[in-house]
Amino acid sequence: MQRILGLIVILVLMPLLGSYLHAPVEEFRLHSPDGRYTAIVTSSRFWQLASLLPEQRFEQRGYVQINNHDGKSLGRIPIPSLSRAQDLQWIAHGARIKEVGAWNFEDGFYAYWNDDQTFVHTEQVN
Repeated sequence: MQRILGLIVILVLMPLLGSYLHAPVEEFRLHSPDGRYTAIVTSSRFWQLASLLPEQRFEQRGYVQINNHDGKSLGRIPIPSLSRAQDLQWIAHGARIKEVGAWNFEDGFYAYWNDDQTFVHTEQVN
């Protein structure tokens, strides 16, 4: 009976722990010069906790999502490290992070490279 109870507890706690560790946490925001767009940089709680381990050096992976002034998402791009978000450049009709991805606000799409830069993923903004 104790084994069954222990198994039930594990089966209930594992998804909760997974959800907790993968929940997005806002790291910082970057605003366009004209104030019309905001880039929100997030990472998962897992990467935050991993970076606290002594003697360990982890590059925190994350995402950059750009929202317009109404709060509508214009797309979310994965970044290999949070420091890459600082490379965000606001350009005519969009934004880009060199060698990572770009947003085209005027045409309503965004695109980003996979980790080994062999494939570009492109999506339309709804």
